[in-house]
Amino acid sequence: MAVPDLVLMHPPSVMDFRKKTLLSGPVSDLVPSTPVFEMYPIGFTTIASHLESKGYDVRIANIASRMLASDRFNPDKFVRSVDASVFGIDLHWMPHVQGALELARMVKKHHPDRPLVFGGFSSSYYHEQLVRGYPQVDYVLRGDSTEMPFERLMDAIDRGASMEDVPNLTWRDDGRVTVNPLSHVPENLDDIEIDYGLLLRKVLKYRDLTGHLPYADWKSNPMSIAVAVRGCTHNCLNCAGSCDSFSRYLGRDEPAYRSPELLAEDIARAEEYIKGATFVVGDVRQAGKAYATLFLKELKARGVDNEVVIELFTPATVGFANEVSSSIDRFSVQMSPETHDETVRKAQGKPYTNAGLEKSIECFLKAGCGRFDLFYMIGLPLQTRETVAGTVEYTRRLYEKFPDANLFPFISPLAPFIDPGGNAFENPEAHGYRLFASTVEDHLKLAVMPSWKYVLNYETAWMSRDAITEATYSAGLGLNSVKRDLGLISHAVADRIEKRITDASALMRRIDGIVARGAASGTELDWLREQASALNESTVCEKEELDWSTSSIYASIPRMVGALLRRR
Repeated sequence: MAVPDLVLMHPPSVMDFRKKTLLSGPVSDLVPSTPVFEMYPIGFTTIASHLESKGYDVRIANIASRMLASDRFNPDKFVRSVDASVFGIDLHWMPHVQGALELARMVKKHHPDRPLVFGGFSSSYYHEQLVRGYPQVDYVLRGDSTEMPFERLMDAIDRGASMEDVPNLTWRDDGRVTVNPLSHVPENLDDIEIDYGLLLRKVLKYRDLTGHLPYADWKSNPMSIAVAVRGCTHNCLNCAGSCDSFSRYLGRDEPAYRSPELLAEDIARAEEYIKGATFVVGDVRQAGKAYATLFLKELKARGVDNEVVIELFTPATVGFANEVSSSIDRFSVQMSPETHDETVRKAQGKPYTNAGLEKSIECFLKAGCGRFDLFYMIGLPLQTRETVAGTVEYTRRLYEKFPDANLFPFISPLAPFIDPGGNAFENPEAHGYRLFASTVEDHLKLAVMPSWKYVLNYETAWMSRDAITEATYSAGLGLNSVKRDLGLISHAVADRIEKRITDASALMRRIDGIVARGAASGTELDWLREQASALNESTVCEKEELDWSTSSIYASIPRMVGALLRRR
């Protein structure tokens, strides 16, 4: 088999998660991936698509997904068996810091002469620490758009040329670290390529389905992603994707948008391959009403049948809901009000009212919305255990006001880490936060702690680590009771969730006792490994509540084959 030019590898959160006792808690209950965070970033697809269009052969290897799929899969043996001219590893978010650096160590052990590149938001933030302090990392490509810089880097490596002209690159040469200018920050996303057939072609070429899956459950719950924007007009306190963070660390003072026509075409092309929902990243109204209207007009012209999931960052009008309804046959909405308390929400950076939120729910449900997801968070500024409990009661009032099975509220902790780059991380004391980790090494130490309480890299002036974890379990029980009382879930399902929450809370207390005795590793924890593993998913809700697709990937096979034949 030919050696690819580039292998992009996605690590698990902790490399030896199968051997360690790790009570992850509900940190991934509200995302498609497991607590291993096996969902690789959309940047893998755009980088691979761009480089393939330039003649490079790129393979994706989702190490985390393969480890989940089989206990017999050995990541070290796999790394030894695979070769490439260049290796790339994403450190997009800090939950992957231990897995990413350990995977990089394996690459350098078996392929010491091959260049290794890191990229992603967290890599961009910690670029100098990574290159100076971790010899397994040769290069970091910074920024939110590294497709072209990656091409320039590959070309320089091929030619043995100097790295000085590669934009956005931090690199080490003979022990000297050089930080090239962050000069590639495209004003729009129209040059970004998303080849939806790439995954299928690579599966066939490398005979590796699991290694190319975006996340472990993708076969039974397939979805595609369309990227409307990079950057943001909003400034949520805890977000590394806020406008302040983009400006400080990613060189972007203004969001870059994909044209409405190309965004609609992305969704239509995704449907050629996949029978499942398409999630549109970013609120399409950020670029203005004219942009959103044109996007919906273009989408309507293409007659998309797949479900389209849109985001709302702020309340919407009846007019916009009706525009969506008249343009898309099947659609759903996601919105993250974070809390019912308007004072807390404003401190978090979302100064809108519950009246506006409820009007949005009303108009979209009336317009035929398939589901309206609401995401609430624990660990916010000014938030107390009492306000968390108030959020749970607010969901009861929402259900009573909108007795519709299409309303899906969820609540989870802000975990495991506050994002480096967001304003709460940059100036914690001013916003009422206390950080337990600020460097790469600090986060490495937290990542392998046995309970998610000790992995948290923060607490607030209003809620300690203990209070955050206890409020999370209490809120989970409360929301479960609301759904049971109103007949939204069966008593059997409610009882199952309640038992998981109470068991997880009890196990956390047992781990607390072990940690207090100074035994944060060893036999006592080993005895709890299987119990912790069984409690790490669907802790505060049934994860299936997040599923959009009703068809498995096998229902998409005729589409995939047809699309490949048409595009040959």
